Amino acid sequence: MRPTWCDIDLDAVRHNVGVLDALAGEAALCAVVKADGYRHGAVPVARAAVEAGASWLAVALVEEAAELRAAGLDAPILMLSEPQAGDMPGVAELGGVRPTVYSEAGIDAFAAAAPGASVHLKVDTGMHRVGAAPADATDLARRALGAGLVLEGVFTHFAVADAPADPFTGVQIGRFDAVLAELAEHGVHPELVHLANTAGLITSPGARRSLVRAGIGIYGVSPSPELAAACAGLGLRPAARLRSEVRHVHVVEAGEGVSYGRRWRAGEPTRLATVPIGYADGITRAWWDGGSVLVGGRRRPIRGVVTMDQLVVEVDGDVAIGDEVVLLGSQGDESISAEEVAASLDTITYEVLVSLGARVPRRH
Repeated sequence: MRPTWCDIDLDAVRHNVGVLDALAGEAALCAVVKADGYRHGAVPVARAAVEAGASWLAVALVEEAAELRAAGLDAPILMLSEPQAGDMPGVAELGGVRPTVYSEAGIDAFAAAAPGASVHLKVDTGMHRVGAAPADATDLARRALGAGLVLEGVFTHFAVADAPADPFTGVQIGRFDAVLAELAEHGVHPELVHLANTAGLITSPGARRSLVRAGIGIYGVSPSPELAAACAGLGLRPAARLRSEVRHVHVVEAGEGVSYGRRWRAGEPTRLATVPIGYADGITRAWWDGGSVLVGGRRRPIRGVVTMDQLVVEVDGDVAIGDEVVLLGSQGDESISAEEVAASLDTITYEVLVSLGARVPRRH
């Protein structure tokens, strides 16, 4: 078998959930385990999160909620977007899954499928992705109540909470509070009010209402470079460690090119090691330009573009076939973080994590 896998430290997940739950204070913690737990494994991560104090779980898809229920997880599950009307009966059958609603069609479909069940109304305060317009929120809330549903929660989602200096988060909070005030005027008082994601939990204490939705933080990764120091100060621990092994060692002469396009050429005789992991596994092809891996506790630069199944690194005579290669995580005194990889690729840590391919086995 290919000697490539990703170790997932569930003790780190439990630790991170405990840290964020303590930071949330009186607010309950909802662990976001969509996208297969940010590719850490939704079911084992969800179990660890609940064991550590998470009261809720959140997913994006009906299929993700069904997977958690099939695994025996009975915590309340929030679906973060409104399911299609035709999917509402399936949501109802899962039991205890709260769909997000923000349309008349969605409300009516779920009311028909699950009379008396609970829903959460999402308000679009400026993300402009999905959600009810603030002007429509009260009418939709009253429609849900009139249809016999329980309006358990009302929430919104921040657009720039990972940029602490951006004043727009405050604008969103103001718009949301205006919606809550209008709902109260009509006698609507939802049990759960939530705004904060991981970034909002850290940067906006006023957004820690009755529930917080922690996603990337439970995996021990910072939402943005601006929050890296804050996450480190909280003691969050990365849960994923991606590793492989050296499977081939050879020397190329000066002037020889390496990999497709021969975009890197040796300036002198150079010892190279081939590692059986590539862009089919989530190691972005462009990472060759400035990227490195760890072998023997030292950084080794990637040479030539990353290919579908393999990549090549420059090594010295101390490296041999069978040596461990770490692409994400620590080895000796060195480490490569998701934050570093994201910066190298001009992307975000979320994408680095969820790009890890399904054909890389996870070992929990």
